[in-house]
Amino acid sequence: MPSSLHRLTKEAADFVARFDPDCMTTAQVADAYRSACELERYAQSIKVLAAPRAADATVWTDEGHRSAAEWMAAQGQVSVGDAVATLETGRRLRDLDTVSDAVRNGELSAPQAKAIAQAAAHRPESQEELLEASKAHTMAGLKAACRRVLARRASAAEENERYNAIHARRCFRHWSDADGAFCGEFTLTPDAGARLLAAVEARANHFFDEARKAGREEPAGAYRADALVDLVAGARSEGSKRPRTEMTIVVSAEALQRGHVEGAETCEIRGVGPVPVATAREALSEAFLKLVVTKSQDIATVCHAGRTIPASLRTALEVRDPICVVPGCDTALGLEIDHFDTPFAGGGETRIDNLARLCRFHHRQKTYSGYELKGAPGAWVWEPPEPFESPSLVGVGSANSSPDNLFDSS
Repeated sequence: MPSSLHRLTKEAADFVARFDPDCMTTAQVADAYRSACELERYAQSIKVLAAPRAADATVWTDEGHRSAAEWMAAQGQVSVGDAVATLETGRRLRDLDTVSDAVRNGELSAPQAKAIAQAAAHRPESQEELLEASKAHTMAGLKAACRRVLARRASAAEENERYNAIHARRCFRHWSDADGAFCGEFTLTPDAGARLLAAVEARANHFFDEARKAGREEPAGAYRADALVDLVAGARSEGSKRPRTEMTIVVSAEALQRGHVEGAETCEIRGVGPVPVATAREALSEAFLKLVVTKSQDIATVCHAGRTIPASLRTALEVRDPICVVPGCDTALGLEIDHFDTPFAGGGETRIDNLARLCRFHHRQKTYSGYELKGAPGAWVWEPPEPFESPSLVGVGSANSSPDNLFDSS
């Protein structure tokens, strides 16, 4: 087995040495990139599966390293933290046969395996569910699914215990980087984070509007940074008001009535994460709260103050489509509502089953470039104007090279 890996490594090195993307068509280079990603998944699988046994070897002490993780970091030229994550994932996979098989089959990237193993280690019965989530969602969506699995508790006491543990480790840290910039990080409970995020986003939108009027354009993160300083330091413009805190809580009807979630039920602040049902009940006294009550997979009730029925429909869409619905797109800011089946100009009705939220880029593609959105929530399909056929990867340095014999160095 080791000799086979050594031979494969040498063949890969030979291939890279004569790989010249400038001598290939763009389609061939794209296919090469896709193949390299697949190869990388298998290489990461070997590392994850080998890490626990490698840690038991004496090679790291023989070579003068302080820990097995430090030795692994040196071999992979990565941080010790990344090496520790690989080692922990490998150890967890020993008790997770279903996830381990998926890793062996090259179905999971290293970040996917890490996220799923971490959640499944606490909830082994969720392995199949999380593997399906890895196929249906981007990395951001998979992490959200893992958070929901970890948030499952059998009682209100367990639910509140998890929340209180987060509250107990709340913190704010700051430091200066090499350039002297002020940097920081903090840990907050989800509801506190939602209040902070709502205030920052509202104030950032004000700065964005002012910059646009002045003909300036900066990254969204820059406006959020200005908003945070403005809100915390109290340097608000004359006549401006503190933005209203607004949050959307999605909770199953059964959990709201019972007082805690069970099984696959959810109680979470949209865009932030799970919270105890008790926190959702307390939030009912907030000045402005959108409460979306679900039953099974359907939205049963949308409640909030001071809004009309169209606003309720908008809230339902925000919950159903928290990010752009185009598969593979994680954009959550600046989403636009599209009449995806029958256009509004063509008489399309403003019903939830004829609406979807798209980012500005994909909305323009659909409107002006012939792209089509088909399917339904959870099974969206994004179709380009013409079917894309990926050509086979042809010779790189040899007329006989092909994907079937990618490392053929003859």
